[in-house]
Amino acid sequence: MDKKEFVKMAKKRGIPNFLYNLDGKGRDDERFNIVFVDGKWNVYYSERGNKTTNKFFDTEDEALRYMLDTLSE
Repeated sequence: MDKKEFVKMAKKRGIPNFLYNLDGKGRDDERFNIVFVDGKWNVYYSERGNKTTNKFFDTEDEALRYMLDTLSE
C-alpha cells in the first residue's frame, strides 16, 4: 500500500482526513502521523506535543496498513 491507496481506503472506511497526516512532516496537533526516520517508518499519534502509539516499521506498506487498521477501530 502506498499513500495514494491509503487515502482511497480511508475514504471508503469513512475515516476523515483530519485524523491523519501523510506529508512526512510530523505535526503536534492531535492526529496520526507517518514519518521516515533512520531507515524506518514511524507511525505515531501526536497529542499536545506528546507522541503516543509510537511504532516503527520496515516498510511504508506495513506502516500504512497499521495506521489504517488502527483508525478503523
